[in-house]
Amino acid sequence: MAENESTPNMRAKMTILGFWAAVVMTVVVTFSGITATAAWKTPSLISGILLVPVFTVLMACIHGYAQSERKIFSRIGLLFTAGYAVLISFNYYMQLTLVRQNLYATPFAMDNPQSIMWVIEILGYGFMGLATFFASWVFNSGKLEKAVRWLFIINGLLGIGGMIGYALGLNMNIMLGGLVMWDIIMPISGILLAVIFKRARRTSPNFSSMKV
Repeated sequence: MAENESTPNMRAKMTILGFWAAVVMTVVVTFSGITATAAWKTPSLISGILLVPVFTVLMACIHGYAQSERKIFSRIGLLFTAGYAVLISFNYYMQLTLVRQNLYATPFAMDNPQSIMWVIEILGYGFMGLATFFASWVFNSGKLEKAVRWLFIINGLLGIGGMIGYALGLNMNIMLGGLVMWDIIMPISGILLAVIFKRARRTSPNFSSMKV
């Protein structure tokens, strides 16, 4: 009985958390794109680290938002999100600490195209792509949800393509083209998700008692 009574309240909290996670992700991804384009290394690395917990929370909220018959897709997305979180947070923290202090700079600095950290980078964002690809199947109703679905699918294909392309030794300029698309796709996805969670919050049974 208690569990049933708490479910609407928990869903209301989930929509609020999802809304703010989507908003913050939009800001962080936009800032990340600007700093990467301007070659501001340290701010770009910091924004990349900040994106890890924000994206993880957003994916958890998407799992909470998913209909029961579609939670298998969001659950798989969460598993790939865990892989992304571990790889990217390790990579960027390494750049901000040991590499920045000129320790192990030759094999681990991302300024070096032959660095092992590029393998971790491509694999990490490949896992993020797989996370969004599977989570895309959560969204199946209305124009906004279908737009998010296609954006997530495209991001997934970019991530998978990046892993395959890097393994095949494609030119890094081609790989950076995928990064430019990511800089466009993810902020738009964040804005649409914020709208979706805001609408879901308004329809929550406990909306009137919840505060943002």
